[in-house]
Amino acid sequence: MERIFEVGWIQRSGAQLIWVILAVLVLQILLSIRNRMSKGSYTDEEIEQADPLFLAYVFNKGKMRLRDTLASLFALTRSGILSLRVIPTKGRYQDDQYAPNVTLEFQKTKQIGQIMPDEGELIQWFIGEHGFGAQKFRLDTLAGPSSEESKSAENLYYYREREKLDNKRLGRWVAQIRESRGWESIVRTPVLLRLLVGILYPVLFILVVALGQIDGLGIADIIGLSLALLLWLLSWRRVYVRWVFQLAVFSLFMTTVLMEGVQFAFRSDVLTAIIIMLFVRLFLPGREIAPMAREWSRSLHRWRRKYKKGVPTERLGEAAESLERVLQTALVLRIGSRCSRKTDWTQLQNQFEPEIRQMLQKEQKKSSRAAVSKSISATPLLLLVLSLRGEYRPLLAAEYPYERLNYKVGLFEHGTQKRNRKANYHKTSGASTSGTYTSSYDNDSSYSSGSDSGGSDSGGGSD
Repeated sequence: MERIFEVGWIQRSGAQLIWVILAVLVLQILLSIRNRMSKGSYTDEEIEQADPLFLAYVFNKGKMRLRDTLASLFALTRSGILSLRVIPTKGRYQDDQYAPNVTLEFQKTKQIGQIMPDEGELIQWFIGEHGFGAQKFRLDTLAGPSSEESKSAENLYYYREREKLDNKRLGRWVAQIRESRGWESIVRTPVLLRLLVGILYPVLFILVVALGQIDGLGIADIIGLSLALLLWLLSWRRVYVRWVFQLAVFSLFMTTVLMEGVQFAFRSDVLTAIIIMLFVRLFLPGREIAPMAREWSRSLHRWRRKYKKGVPTERLGEAAESLERVLQTALVLRIGSRCSRKTDWTQLQNQFEPEIRQMLQKEQKKSSRAAVSKSISATPLLLLVLSLRGEYRPLLAAEYPYERLNYKVGLFEHGTQKRNRKANYHKTSGASTSGTYTSSYDNDSSYSSGSDSGGSDSGGGSD
């Protein structure tokens, strides 16, 4: 084994690896320049009026996360199936320096129109299992523990179990989207990735088997090759997941290293090829947008680059509903707080809505309350931004509704506590088969509060 890692081989392999990495980096830079020059054919207004869920699906290349459910909630709000307003967060978050003081509340309307299966799944998940009162749901119901709660191992266990359940429901929701929307063809596996996993790996596998045949395969060699083959079959089924393929390649590498009686020259070339394959997979993306939706993808990224700098001044004279769609789109594309922070909202002085003019004319003060409108009910996000325009991130509660910063901090700060102690939680009667867990942590007064007042924004997160 000492000869395998001799200085000469390391130098040759290192030189080849550097050239491969440089080639991949240059290719990525060229692709990035091309993407920035490709602006797409859809206008800003067409993007803002499109289905928010479709925008999120294209932007994330089909890899939806928990916070992307906000796009579907916005779509249901636009169609009148849900109503939206800004309310204070639960009592346990009000004095928490890591948590925002306001959140969004969605309420089911009396007359429900035609909905897609994935929308029905989302309503059942959020309102049916996490809802309260008159068919209402609030985003902080899915938030992590407060700083005070993070001091208890029982609380952390409770939130971990609830997070597992929500992740299962998320998988079902994403499956419903792909099944009912017909968007499977929008995202595809890149050609280079299919070539790497489907052709180059089998070729290297055959070469390693040929190496073993030179001096006969031992028991350890057969076990290693069998493991490499099983991992490759799994990586072919889960081609988007990087670590599965990396394990398959590493297993092939170790099998080659441990082979005995094989000429070093031939084996060193195979080992170099395996190492290069490991690094190439690190740089290759797992998903790409198919040609049929690339104009949408380019237009979305152009819109995102533009509105990162704030809402253009010439658009601030548009109707409040139009600006609300801008903020919704910014939230779906994960630049909501940055867009609002970079916008000069004083240009709204010419708005025809008198309530907006009054808000802008008031002296900006640090306050724990966000203004609430009873007349302009269609633009709660815009009113939130205007009432807290002096804050650093007025839209943080919407952009990161499921921020789990406290959850992670609690694990690090209180990791010495026993983590195997079970919390006193129970299944709610009448819950679905997936299970809904409740505890005394949910029983604070603000949970059922009907107040419309909001609060300041002091949470963590990033743009």
